[in-house]
Amino acid sequence: MRATLQGALLLACCVWAIIAQAQSNNAGNSSHSNPGEVTASEGTGKTEPIRFNNKAKDECVMVVSSHRNATKLRVTCKTKGKSYWCDYLGKPNVCRAYSKNPHHYFTQIMWEMRKLPNSCQGLQTYKPQMCRSATDEAQMVFHASWPKIPKKSKPQLPVKDGSKPVTNAALKPIQPQKPAKTTTQKPTETPKNWADQVAEEHCWESIQGICSFFINWFQS
Repeated sequence: MRATLQGALLLACCVWAIIAQAQSNNAGNSSHSNPGEVTASEGTGKTEPIRFNNKAKDECVMVVSSHRNATKLRVTCKTKGKSYWCDYLGKPNVCRAYSKNPHHYFTQIMWEMRKLPNSCQGLQTYKPQMCRSATDEAQMVFHASWPKIPKKSKPQLPVKDGSKPVTNAALKPIQPQKPAKTTTQKPTETPKNWADQVAEEHCWESIQGICSFFINWFQS
């Protein structure tokens, strides 16, 4: 009688253990199928963060997640107590090479961003070499950033003597001036006096000077 009771208790314990294990497995499967969680089967691939240091030694991390019907890449960097981030959107799953190795896709983007002093001030679009033959949908396109990236301003000329800076648009080309016309004046001839005229008319050419002297002397 006692042996029969012990066997029944042992059987009941085994049945209870099997039921508890089944309930635990069902609970684990339901929690794993959270709609907000991104898995490899959903097309975003491996989601482990990719950490790197850029040219300015900023500590950066890349995180991949889903965004509506696209894939979002967020890059966050920290430097000297400050931080900045930027988002890129795209559909890299249209690339066959991405489906085989999604982690390598974002690693190639990381190698480009690590060359920059600010990893969020690089290209507007990133298309890794492994997906060059795919359509432009496979590239990651800049979406947003914080702080906002300032627009490039027009170059200014150096400031002199405390005056306001002058832009290139305010400068006008200097028109070349035409050279002023110069008029040449003919040398004026000294009028001949009466003695010289008389000497030219009545004296030989070799002694016209002497004749003019004596004519002036007699005239005076």
